[in-house]
Amino acid sequence: MVSPLWLSWCNPVAISNKIADAGGHHMLSHQIKRQLRSVQTFFPGIRTAKFSAYNWATRNLGWRVEPEFRLLDALAPCDLAVDIGGNWGQSIYALQRHAKPGKIVSFEPNPQLAARLKSTFAGDASVEVESCALGDTPGEFDLYLPSYRGYEYDGLASLDYDSAAKWLNPERMAAFNAHLLEIQRHRIEVRTLDSYDLAPDIVKIDVQGHEEAVIKGGLDTIARSQPVLIIEDPTEGLIALLADAGLGHFGLVDGKLIPGDLSQPNSLFLSDARRKLIAG
Repeated sequence: MVSPLWLSWCNPVAISNKIADAGGHHMLSHQIKRQLRSVQTFFPGIRTAKFSAYNWATRNLGWRVEPEFRLLDALAPCDLAVDIGGNWGQSIYALQRHAKPGKIVSFEPNPQLAARLKSTFAGDASVEVESCALGDTPGEFDLYLPSYRGYEYDGLASLDYDSAAKWLNPERMAAFNAHLLEIQRHRIEVRTLDSYDLAPDIVKIDVQGHEEAVIKGGLDTIARSQPVLIIEDPTEGLIALLADAGLGHFGLVDGKLIPGDLSQPNSLFLSDARRKLIAG
């Protein structure tokens, strides 16, 4: 059994968040995060154990599930969920626990992570892994993956070089040394969401600054299916695109859907029908 202590040690951000919650000292929390990000890079092998522990806790205990995913209980069971930015499978497990979709299609452009996902879910016919990125223009493009002292930051991989290269900096990591930062480049296939002709009930997008391109390549799908969308840090342009597709923008604050709120890490985009179902 995975202990809560192990989960906390594997997650430097969780440690600092707990300290901040207890004392309310934002500056202290920020400094601790900087120190812990630096410390974890000395142990690159801990990454696999960390995400294995996270996923075990999500799958078996319902831990580490973002509140926006918990709202999806109101839609369960649904037919199809689309996970754009599969990473280590965190969202797949959260979707299975709360939305209970008949099928999940997960898109992961990082070839190593896509291979890991395919191996992890090889025995689960309800999960399909597509080893490609989604965007507004099909073709082949470069995926940029930052690593620091050999510790790969999979969650920061992006089709946009600056998004991948600039997140790690002296503000976010103690004793930051730019010479230890490497940006790997992988040539990957990019397709559009519309090319898959899917009818999703839920779409989660986390692609490090490339969200607007994903939406542009999937507008027909989104306008037709009106899915619940969970998106990290949406831009004003993206909010406008989705408004034209019939989806309103909401933040989840203290369990309430607040129109136009951007104070939370994730935003929800809902049709009137889905909003009433979830709010009810």
